[in-house]
Amino acid sequence: MTAREKAHLTNAQQVADLIELQIPEIVRTYEANLRSAGNSLVYNSVSLDQALTNAQRIMADVIGSLRAGQVEVDNSYKLLAWNIGTTRAVDGVHPRESIQASSVFFHTALSVVFTCLTPDPQSLETLRLISLALERSIALRIRDAVAAYTGLLLNRVHEAQLGERRRIARELHDRVGHGMSVTHRQLELYTLYQETQPDRAAVKLANAQQAIRESMHHLRAVTSDLYTREPLKSLEKALLNELESVDVNETAVRLWVNGDETWVPPEVLDEVFLIIREGIRNALRHAKASLLLVNVEITPDELQASVEDDGIGLPSERPAKAGVGLFSMCERAELLGGRLLVNSWLGSSTRVDLSVPLKGRPLDDSPRKQGS
Repeated sequence: MTAREKAHLTNAQQVADLIELQIPEIVRTYEANLRSAGNSLVYNSVSLDQALTNAQRIMADVIGSLRAGQVEVDNSYKLLAWNIGTTRAVDGVHPRESIQASSVFFHTALSVVFTCLTPDPQSLETLRLISLALERSIALRIRDAVAAYTGLLLNRVHEAQLGERRRIARELHDRVGHGMSVTHRQLELYTLYQETQPDRAAVKLANAQQAIRESMHHLRAVTSDLYTREPLKSLEKALLNELESVDVNETAVRLWVNGDETWVPPEVLDEVFLIIREGIRNALRHAKASLLLVNVEITPDELQASVEDDGIGLPSERPAKAGVGLFSMCERAELLGGRLLVNSWLGSSTRVDLSVPLKGRPLDDSPRKQGS
């Protein structure tokens, strides 16, 4: 080792000792800067604790690199990075919050580190090593946290797809399959009675035709959900088209969509449309309402929608197989990080309220409620 290399190593080790004493100050300043930046991690005790622990371990990597004379990152970072990624995915923390937190920490750490350096050539080389160690430790942790974050979300998507497939299978079996079975049996009886009891045979044929019509209706309902559509360009237009395509009978329908739809990601608009459409169909199919009000309010932070009718309300006790559509609406809302509330007054009206956050932060947990 040359004299210059020895001098640099000695300087780096001295700076490492000084930085080690400054770690509590770095962590305190980091938390204060996160709060000043309005970062969402400070509003969750678990996420904040993880971020501060992560900061301490990154500084430990910097100190270890200074004492070794080269960049070294302790492999134990993987477990904490994985926990951070999954926790933030579960809590609905948007990745931009994590990126901002990393940037805030990098600037915070360097600002404190500068106070530990002296204005000489050796300190310049030490600063270069500190910067490389900081960048390497932060980058590796971000990489593994992102892998955990996306992995959990992909699992959720997969579970949602499986749930949707199970729902469609139930619909096909219970509705379309049942209708086909009834049709087949009625046609058998038609053939049996055609020669000997033509009047009775005519009834069986009419029953078969009715069963076929009902099966076709259910099949169209299922396949319309499966049909691959282009992302919605206009929620208002899609809802107007839906209202024009359904039989509203004697129901007066009023639709309002307020706010800028460009604030809503296209994939969220698609899901919101499916939720509202199911609410409209339920009201027109079951409520026996004279008036149906559909309202959508969009702000940069949140989308709120409601479907309200003046119909007969929901019964206090519904059949065991009822409510599949409502369950699907709730599931879609939860996947968006939002919530769906149903309030029904028996013999009076029903109101369905949907709230979806648009800033990457889930709405506060609150139970779904149903009045009666």
